[in-house]
Amino acid sequence: MKDVNGIYTERLKQARKEKGISLREMAKLLGYNSPASYMYIERGEVQPTIEKMNKISSILGHPVDYFFKLNVRGS
Repeated sequence: MKDVNGIYTERLKQARKEKGISLREMAKLLGYNSPASYMYIERGEVQPTIEKMNKISSILGHPVDYFFKLNVRGS
């Protein structure tokens, strides 16, 4: 599966559509004022916070790593 900036964009879009959730509804569920805010995440143009990743995953019913390629760096 190809990712765009660490986001599996096709999986995000497919899961959202399978749930019957519009971009506008998804943005509202995440607390964004504009559908474009979520659209940029779905396109891989913006990396969401871990809190938003968790919320997206919860809404769409898949684990975080299904949608996001997580790179954890040691200190």
